[in-house]
Amino acid sequence: MNAVSDILIIGGGVIGLAIAVELKRRGATVTVLSRDFSAATAHAAAGMLAPQAEEISSSPMLELCRASRLLYPEWVYKLEQITGMTTGYWPCGILAPVYDTPALTASHRADNDNSVRQWLDSPAIHLYQPGLGADVVGGWWYPEDAQVDNRALLKALRLAAQEQGVDLTEGVSVEAIEQQNRQVVAVRTAVGEFRARHYILATGAWSQQLLPIPVSPKKGQMLSLQMPKGDNESLPLQRILFAPETYLVPRRDGRLIIGATSEDVGWTPHNTPAGIQSLLESASRLYPDLRHWSIQEMWWGFRPATPDELPILGQGSCENLIFATGHYRNGILLAPITATLICDLIEQQKPDPLLEHFHHSRFYKTEQGSVASNGKNPAFVSRHLSSPEATPTPMPLTFSTPTFDSPTVETELTDPLIIAGRKFRSRLMTGTGKYQTLEQMQQSIAASGSQIVTVAVRRVQTKAAGHEGLAEALDWTKLWMLPNTAGCKTAEEAVRVARLGREMAKLLGQEDNNFVKLEVIPDAKYLLPDPIGTLEAAEQLVKEGFAVLPYINADPLLAKRLEELGCVTVMPLGSPIGSGQGIKNAANIEIIIEEANVPVVVDAGIGTPSEAAYSMELGADALLINSAIAMAKNPVAMGQSMGMATQAGRLAYLSGRIPIKIYATASSPLTGTVGN
Repeated sequence: MNAVSDILIIGGGVIGLAIAVELKRRGATVTVLSRDFSAATAHAAAGMLAPQAEEISSSPMLELCRASRLLYPEWVYKLEQITGMTTGYWPCGILAPVYDTPALTASHRADNDNSVRQWLDSPAIHLYQPGLGADVVGGWWYPEDAQVDNRALLKALRLAAQEQGVDLTEGVSVEAIEQQNRQVVAVRTAVGEFRARHYILATGAWSQQLLPIPVSPKKGQMLSLQMPKGDNESLPLQRILFAPETYLVPRRDGRLIIGATSEDVGWTPHNTPAGIQSLLESASRLYPDLRHWSIQEMWWGFRPATPDELPILGQGSCENLIFATGHYRNGILLAPITATLICDLIEQQKPDPLLEHFHHSRFYKTEQGSVASNGKNPAFVSRHLSSPEATPTPMPLTFSTPTFDSPTVETELTDPLIIAGRKFRSRLMTGTGKYQTLEQMQQSIAASGSQIVTVAVRRVQTKAAGHEGLAEALDWTKLWMLPNTAGCKTAEEAVRVARLGREMAKLLGQEDNNFVKLEVIPDAKYLLPDPIGTLEAAEQLVKEGFAVLPYINADPLLAKRLEELGCVTVMPLGSPIGSGQGIKNAANIEIIIEEANVPVVVDAGIGTPSEAAYSMELGADALLINSAIAMAKNPVAMGQSMGMATQAGRLAYLSGRIPIKIYATASSPLTGTVGN
């Protein structure tokens, strides 16, 4: 077998399937390799969504868990709509009884203003939940925590993957991950070889069997009881009880899940009398009546634990390998956010800042034996510069301009770019997306000399990750904002977002700014613009007084039609957005340039300064470059080089190149030589 997909996911548990479903929804072809679906860790979980009750101490981890809990209602709703199956999602809140008054008093003083939990004293908690043990002296109520039926969720994810066309290959054990030159080139299995463009390791506790990453199994034993029904078919427990030594998770079908031990015993299987006895003793202390209920089932599983009990997420040890493993006790809770962050990383090739805290390099040691600052080992960074997360903040490069006796050509002053009557000395437009930090973005834009800067309105308006504070980070008295309708799939969306963009520009002091970069892109895989939707949106926006700069395929007829509508530029793509393929449509772009009476801006696909210069040599009036700068190893230096290349290409175009000839022509005269 030699299967090829866009993405190959190793691991068919809740994390692997959640990522597969999200990737498929975004248009990727996905293959999932699963050794044994029934052995997935999620089968042995309790399904608590409890970032508050568990009192997670790591601030980044708490942020990650809370963000995932926030995604849960919509996420499970979509799964249930796709499959017709219930996931057992229940926002029932969690009650956390305590036995120790002194510990309680200290905790209460530290957190008495915490709005996400409420303290219940002894009379209140026993009134709120009758039947608690006599040792319970009070407890915390966490109203935002919830639960999901982990087994039902896993079945729904599996069915959703199948119905959406994910290639689920079960019963396949991965024998090796074949690597060459820091690239995964294949995954070898007993039934053959699998290949893909990107690979995701989501094998949980089994991860270390394939790669040297610090994930080890931590055994947990659990059991379930059958709760008796009371009057009106009511159940004695309606909410989760999360105590220091155990937790009780009631299901709506009458089951009561009791968990869980935490045993560092390697791969030792099976339930043990000692393990089950310890669970029952702790549970009976918390809720004594359960001692009389019938045991329904006992089971065990292996949690994927890391040394710091935090997951390993993000760019792996190879350029096309991503880690999504080591979730320990929170795999069910973190499934939605993990799927979102990993899919964004693949799609945008830029890590969310939150991922930095979970990068695998935090476990590497320096020569002195301590963990490198911000979790990154300097030696590791120097070996893996191509990883966006491992790239250090670059310093700008400076180039000295040679001095000649003859005058220089000041193209920026004598040959300005004019769009909608406004003059710009620079012919390079830049974007604000995909930078690792705002400081890096600021330095790169400054180094490029760009005056027109695009801002994705939807991401700024929603304060998407990486865009917080973006609008305030740049000096809009020196730069001209080009609001961008990125992310809009229909003409209606684009018109609405363009209006928001104009208001945003006004709020930032550009009262007369009516510019908008128009993007209508329903295609999630190749990000190709919709010509019909672009025409419709452009026509409406021109009527509303916008200066429209439409992003289009390199289609001369469409470019002419948009110009006739009143667009102030046309912006043909050189190749797909962020692909770095360079100019693949040169012939069509040349026709557009020849026929256009408005500036032609080559947008998308440029990867190197030579490609930027070539675009300008074709006669383009300007360039828009984002990914090639933001995702370079040294974005600041690349910004400066792109600015220089844009100038060089324009000057070369104005200078007029020599004709192309079949035969050689000597550059030195043939007359007046020695002997003539």
